[in-house]
Amino acid sequence: MKEDGIMNKMKKRILLSALLLMVLILLPACVNAGETESQAVAFQGDYTYQTHIQNIGWQDWQSEASISGTTGRSLRLEGIKLKVSDHPNLGITYQTHIQNIGWQNWVSDGSESGTTGRSLRMEAIRINLTGTEAEKYDVYYQAHVQNRGWMAWVKNGEVAGTESLSYRMEAIRMVILAKGASPPDESTAFKNVILMISDGCGANHIMATDYFTNGQAGSQVYEAFPARYYVSTYSAGKIESDDDARYTYDPAIVWNSFEELKNRATDSAASATAMATGSKTYNGAIGVDPNLKALPNLTEDFEAKGKSTGVITSVELSHATPAAFVVHDPDRSNYSGIANQMIKESRIDVIMGAGNPLYNDDSVKRSTVEADHYQFVGGQETWAALEAGSLANDADGDGDSDPWQLIQTKADFEALQSGAAPNRVIGVPPVYTTLQYGRAGDLNARPFAVGLNNQVPSLATMASAALNVLDNNEAGFFLMIEGGAVDWAASKNHSGRMIEEETAFNEAAATVCDWVEANSSWSETLVIVTSDHETGYLTGSAGIYDEVVNNGQGQMPTMVWNSEGHTNQLVPVFAKGPGADLFQKYAVGADPVRGAYINNTDIPRVIRELLE
Repeated sequence: MKEDGIMNKMKKRILLSALLLMVLILLPACVNAGETESQAVAFQGDYTYQTHIQNIGWQDWQSEASISGTTGRSLRLEGIKLKVSDHPNLGITYQTHIQNIGWQNWVSDGSESGTTGRSLRMEAIRINLTGTEAEKYDVYYQAHVQNRGWMAWVKNGEVAGTESLSYRMEAIRMVILAKGASPPDESTAFKNVILMISDGCGANHIMATDYFTNGQAGSQVYEAFPARYYVSTYSAGKIESDDDARYTYDPAIVWNSFEELKNRATDSAASATAMATGSKTYNGAIGVDPNLKALPNLTEDFEAKGKSTGVITSVELSHATPAAFVVHDPDRSNYSGIANQMIKESRIDVIMGAGNPLYNDDSVKRSTVEADHYQFVGGQETWAALEAGSLANDADGDGDSDPWQLIQTKADFEALQSGAAPNRVIGVPPVYTTLQYGRAGDLNARPFAVGLNNQVPSLATMASAALNVLDNNEAGFFLMIEGGAVDWAASKNHSGRMIEEETAFNEAAATVCDWVEANSSWSETLVIVTSDHETGYLTGSAGIYDEVVNNGQGQMPTMVWNSEGHTNQLVPVFAKGPGADLFQKYAVGADPVRGAYINNTDIPRVIRELLE
C-alpha cells in the first residue's frame, strides 16, 4: 500500500510537471495572441463620404470602400465631405488640392472641402484620423484620376491624386481598418496590355464609319479615351540603298504639298515592326532592323515577365502585322516560314486569324486542296499536325511541351468566349484570306447590302475568346488585335466594305472595353487603339485637305479616295488605363492641324516603361 501511495505521488508530480511545461509553452502564444487581438481593433462606428460632381451635384453618401464619383465619364470631382459617427474617440480631418487654388485649409467631420459652383476640379486629397484612438486605426483612400484610372491606395495623410499635372480627380474610395491591416484590392496593379490596330485606318475612315453607323462623329467608345494623340508612321530605307534616310514627318512640307504624303509611305510590315519593337526598319521587314538583326518584340518582353501573349487578326494569321509581333524574318512574303516560326518556335499562347487551307473566302470547302493553299498555316505537314493535336513546344518556360488546341468552327469560337479554356489555342476559322472582305458579291455595294458570311466568327468574338484564354494567367498578358481588311478595302477604294471592316473593328473595341470593366479594371489593363498607316488618302473632296461629310445615319458620307496606296498621314491613337498618361511625354511633335503627335516607335516605349 505504501508503495502504491509513493507511486501515486510520483504520477501526480509527473502530471503536474507536464501541465506546467504545457503552460510555459503555450503562454507566449497566448500572450502574443492577446497582444495581436488588442492591436487589431476592429472599427466600431460608422464612416461616410460624399462628393460633388461636375454636372451632377452632391451624390449620396458612401462607405466601406464604395465608389463616390464617376469613372468613364470624364467628370471632375469638385467638393467632398467626410465624417465619422458613433465613435466617441475618433474623428476625421482632410484637405483638398483645387485647380487655381492649391491646397486648402484642413477641415473636419462633415465640413465641405473643395468648391461648388465654380467649375474647379479637385486634383488631390489628404485624409487623417483624429482623436484619442486614432493610433489604433489606418484610414486608406484611393483616387480615380484623369488619364491614370485608379491609383494606388494611400493612407494617413499621404497624397491621393496629383498636384502638378492638372489632372482631375473623378472618384474616390475610403476605408478605415485596424492598424496594420491591408487595404482592399491591393492586387489591382498593372497586369495587361491590349493593343488594337485598324490596319490602313486614318481619321477620316473612323469619321466616315461613325457617320454611317451612328450619324455623328466621336461615337466609338475609344474616341472618349483620355489619351488622344496622332502618330507618325514613316519607315526607314534599306541601309544598302542610296536613299537610306530615316524619313520623318515634316508638317511644313506636308501641309504645303498635297502629294507629299504619298511619297515613301510605310508598309504594314515596317510599321508593325516599329510598334512591336520600338525600332524603325525597311518596308517588308518582319521584326528585323535594316541590317537584318533580330529586334526584341513586345510578346517576348511580356513572356520574359511570365505573362501570356496572343495575336489575332481578321486576315491571314501569318500576315505582316501579327507576324511582326511574334517572329523575325527579312521578308514578309515568307508566309509559310513565318507561320512555322509562330506555331513551332515562339512561346505565344493564342494565334487567331484566317488562312484555312480547306476553304475559300465564302467558307465553301474546296474539292481540291493545292499545296500553296497551306502557305498561311505553315504547310501541309504543319496543318496535319495541328489537326492531329500533336504540335507542341515549351511556351511557359517550365521545360515541358505545351500543346496547341486547334479550333475552326464558328461554334468553337463562340464556346471559347466563356468557361474553362485551354492554355494554348490556335484558331483558324473556315475562310481563306479574310473574315468578310473577300466574300462574293458587289464590292462597290453599300455597307452590309451583301449578306455577311455567317460561317465565321466576328473579330469581336475572336477577341472575347482570346481574352478568356489569356486570362488564365494570373500574371497578366499582352494581346494584339488587328482589323486587317480595312487596309484591303481602302486600297481598292471600296467604301462600303471599308465601313464594314471598320465597323467590325469598332465592335471588337467595344467588346474589349466591356471585358475590361467586367473581368479586369482600368487600373490593371491598358487599352491602346491605333493604326499602322493610312490607306487611300480619304478626304471629303478631291485633292483637298478636308474631312468627309456627314449625310446622316445609314447614308454614305461624302468621301473621295485620292490614292490606292498607303500614305504617311498622321493616324490617331487612343489610350486608356495604367500608363495612358505616359503618351504625353512622348507627344513632342506639333502639327498645325492635328496638334501633338508621337512616333509609332513611342507606342512600345510607353508599354515597356509600364512593364518595367
